[in-house]
Amino acid sequence: MVDVGFLPKFRFSLAEQLCTLIEPEEEAGALLLPGQSAVDFVKALVADGQNIDAIRYIAVALPRREAVWWTCATRRCLLPEDLPPAEAEAWAIAETWVYEPTEANRRAAFAYAEALNFGTAGAYAALAVFWSGGSLAPPETGELVPPGDQLTGSAAAASVIYCCVPGEAKMIGKRHEAALAIGIDIANGGNGLPPT
Repeated sequence: MVDVGFLPKFRFSLAEQLCTLIEPEEEAGALLLPGQSAVDFVKALVADGQNIDAIRYIAVALPRREAVWWTCATRRCLLPEDLPPAEAEAWAIAETWVYEPTEANRRAAFAYAEALNFGTAGAYAALAVFWSGGSLAPPETGELVPPGDQLTGSAAAASVIYCCVPGEAKMIGKRHEAALAIGIDIANGGNGLPPT
């Protein structure tokens, strides 16, 4: 089982705040208690073996840059280095945005997600970047259409879960645990990467 720890990087203190952003499935909802902290809710999910739901809630609870970095760290640990060009470019813009969270990089990320038909781990990482702030409306409209508070985390969770897919089917649970450990390390102030 994954050691959860303290998770000081969470943006939300209460589990009910997380559950207003992502409605819990029946099994996850059964672990939700009145007044429960977000950390205790995630700990309960992990203790109950609900690792995919734990990934979903940690991704929403993390600050947006940390959530996107989680996708990048998971990719580095679980996916091969040799990726198709469009996938590699989506990952490159996601990582660039983590280090340079500019509006230009945020806007550029959408094109990379779109080029992948919004259907790969890299596409979701790029989409998490695009949904991290600013406006979702095209810049020429001058409209302000802010993204929902859960969008970056939801896309980041999808990216992390997609990163776990390649490999032997019988080992996917271990890959979910590895991805979860990376996210927990980031939530505890680490970088999610193994020591070099």
